[in-house]
Amino acid sequence: MKLKQLKVRPKKILEASPCIAEMGALFECWATAGVDDKRCAAIAKSLTGCMGKPVQKTKHTNTINYHLARLSKQL
Repeated sequence: MKLKQLKVRPKKILEASPCIAEMGALFECWATAGVDDKRCAAIAKSLTGCMGKPVQKTKHTNTINYHLARLSKQL
């Protein structure tokens, strides 16, 4: 049994943006008060702080191709 030709693409998991709530609040503030309004400065500062934080990387899970390559040596 040969597995060299068998390839399976992993599912792409869409991750939610960690700053989506702050961005939505800023867009809402801009829509109601205007882009250059000083009331939106605090919301813009919170969005800038959120964007400055490092993104937590998720642990990479092994794909089926990894397991096929690993197990093909035993076949």
